[in-house]
Amino acid sequence: MQESQDQATDEYARALGDAQTRLAQKEAELRKAAENHASEAEQLRCRVEQESRDTHQVEANALREQLAQLEKSVEQEKAQNQELQAVQEKALRGESEKHGQQLKELRDQLEKSVEQEKAQNQELQTEQEKLLAQREASAPSCRR
Repeated sequence: MQESQDQATDEYARALGDAQTRLAQKEAELRKAAENHASEAEQLRCRVEQESRDTHQVEANALREQLAQLEKSVEQEKAQNQELQAVQEKALRGESEKHGQQLKELRDQLEKSVEQEKAQNQELQTEQEKLLAQREASAPSCRR
């Protein structure tokens, strides 16, 4: 009977030891999996931040290009305005009334066009400033 009790105690101790070993192994596996998941999550977060920076940069570059095109257009319109002023001076020196009317129409068209270009230019500058401010405000902690 004592021997039977000792044998049962030994079996229980062995089973308990096996269970503790399996539990420790499972805890180690779970710890490793959690570390891997945390590492993967950090890598994904950094990747998302990098792609976000890249997207902001592309948008900012596109806005800069539009702004440059608008500025070029404004310069061309200024040159046209100077030409129109020369025509106006000619008309004032006695050219036909027809030329004066054409000049007025062209000047009105030009002024309207210049005002539209200025408004578009201002809108683009505002958009670019907003994008740059957003980019600075969301300055990511991961730099690559």
